[in-house]
Amino acid sequence: MESIENEMVAGQDSDENIIEIRDLTKRFGKQNEIVAVDSLTLNVRRGEVFGFVGPNGAGKTTTMKMLIGLLEPSSGTGKVAGFDIIKEVINIREVTGVLPEPAGFYDNLTARQNLRFYAKLYDIESTLREKRIVDLLDMVGLSGAIDQKTGGFSTGMRKRFGLAQALINEPDILFLDEPTSGIDPKGAQMMRNLVKQLSKEKGVTIFLSSHTMSEVEEICSRIAVIEMGKLLAVGTVEELRDKVREKEGVRYVLEISDLSLQDAAQRLNGMNGVHDVSIMDGVLLVPIASINRWMTLCVPT
Repeated sequence: MESIENEMVAGQDSDENIIEIRDLTKRFGKQNEIVAVDSLTLNVRRGEVFGFVGPNGAGKTTTMKMLIGLLEPSSGTGKVAGFDIIKEVINIREVTGVLPEPAGFYDNLTARQNLRFYAKLYDIESTLREKRIVDLLDMVGLSGAIDQKTGGFSTGMRKRFGLAQALINEPDILFLDEPTSGIDPKGAQMMRNLVKQLSKEKGVTIFLSSHTMSEVEEICSRIAVIEMGKLLAVGTVEELRDKVREKEGVRYVLEISDLSLQDAAQRLNGMNGVHDVSIMDGVLLVPIASINRWMTLCVPT
């Protein structure tokens, strides 16, 4: 899939962007020989749920760490909420919330005590702090575990508690690193519903990484695809599908009965616009000259 980020980025109004990345690169190793993120350029619009998709080791977490100030880029620039990711890290941390993978808490403290600790880091006034703790745990379905030690939480409970912790400062931007990994389908759906709720009702911008395309397709307004540190494509679900169709074509599957592969090939070769029909592994490969696509006809044996 060819990169299309330049045409997508160029068409955006910078006033709408809450995250802006230009040629962001991160190298590791004694000789900087390992390129984890390679000249990444993209924008995230204010209020959108933005999916960042790629296989394990693609550079998703490294990118996220640079955006929140946990790693300094080797080169390139970036801004989060208008703040420079190198020079204004403290400002970025004040307006963002982060759910890392894995999330870490003080397991010997209760859910309430953990959130109280994090709230104090943001100097949240005590009355407001205690109310917010109750409201957040209720939102993520953990009100019944408010005084339970987090060390006894299941993986799904820890994920939801991590989301509550990330929201304690009412951030403008929420970074979620693999928010549904390791949890059961019901818990994963609950997490996705919470993400959609935050975007719709609170207007929070969400930057969500995942290695599962189906997950981000459900909840994200736009998606970026990254592999081996390079951005392959960025756009809406439909824009990415259209790009794949242009690049790889559309495969149609037709079931044919009472007709051999050879007979089907002979008949297709007689159709206008069809040429060079071939048989491979029990299917017919049919190039359609008029629309430059491949049609696959599966013939039962």
